[in-house]
Amino acid sequence: MTTTKNAKDAKKSYVLFVFVIFVSFVVLLAACGSMTPAMTTAPSPAAQVPSPAPPPVAPPPASGPAVVSGTWAGMGADSFSPELMTWVVTQSGTTLSGTAQINAVDPADGTCGSCHKVKRGTLTGTLSGNAVTISMTFPAGGDVPTPICEASMTATGTVADRRITGTYTGSDTCEGIYSNGVIDLARQ
Repeated sequence: MTTTKNAKDAKKSYVLFVFVIFVSFVVLLAACGSMTPAMTTAPSPAAQVPSPAPPPVAPPPASGPAVVSGTWAGMGADSFSPELMTWVVTQSGTTLSGTAQINAVDPADGTCGSCHKVKRGTLTGTLSGNAVTISMTFPAGGDVPTPICEASMTATGTVADRRITGTYTGSDTCEGIYSNGVIDLARQ
């Protein structure tokens, strides 16, 4: 009798197991596969609840002139020769002033640039937003290899990401015209 009872219990357990699996399968199908068309389409815009408006975005700050006060150093190069260039700039609003210095890239190479690209002078300029214009004047005299020569350069460029890049032209009373000049200076 114990064997018959065990067989009946096993059969009941099996039937219960199959029933639970079947019911689970039916519930799963009802939930996933038998949606009515009204349930499968997106709700109409009228039925949507509007989300709250995002907070107002503050307007960007008024664009004023870039800040260029400080020391700038880098390279310049023109039709005459390359040079190392350093500016020490003081800024008052959009007006610039300060000192300018150029040095030969290789002072011992024996070229004209090794002498004529060693100058000390002053700079003046203006800013408009991030656009900069600088005039450099290198007077005769001083402790330079060619003290009898005067030079001047005018640069226009852009201030961005701690750099001033641009172009320049100029002249030297002993060597003539500087043309096709380019500068790339970094804030020090």
